[in-house]
Amino acid sequence: MDIQETIDSVRKVLEGVIAPGVESLRSRLDSLEKEVRESGQGVHRLDGRVDHLAARVDSLAERMNDGFARLDARVDALGTGHNARVDHLAERMEDGFSRLDARLDTLTAAILAARRPTATDPVLTRVKKLEREVEALRKKA
Repeated sequence: MDIQETIDSVRKVLEGVIAPGVESLRSRLDSLEKEVRESGQGVHRLDGRVDHLAARVDSLAERMNDGFARLDARVDALGTGHNARVDHLAERMEDGFSRLDARLDTLTAAILAARRPTATDPVLTRVKKLEREVEALRKKA
C-alpha cells in the first residue's frame, strides 16, 4: 500500500465518519448561534425595558419626594396658621372672661348693695314699724 492509497483511505474514512459528524456539529453550532442572537436581542430588549422602567421608577420616586415635601410644607403652614388662630381665640376668650368677671363683680356689688338695709329706706322703716305694732298686739293679747 502506498502512501497515496493510505491518504485516500484515510480521506474516505474521514469523509464517511467524521464529515457527517462535523456537518452535524456545524448545523448545531449554527442553530445555537441563531438562538444566542435571538436571546441576545431578547436580552437587549429586556435590558432596554429594565432601563426604561428604572428611569420611570426614579422619576416616580422624585415626584413622590417632591409631593411629600410640598405636603409637609402645607401641613407646617396650616399648623402655623391654625396655632395663630388658636392663640388669637385664646386671647379673645381670656379678654371675654375678664370682662365677664368684671360685670359679675359689678352685678354682685349691686345686688349686695340693694339687699343691705339703710336707715333711710322707707320700706324698711315701714316694715320695722309694722313689726313693732305686731309685737305690741301680741303683748296685749
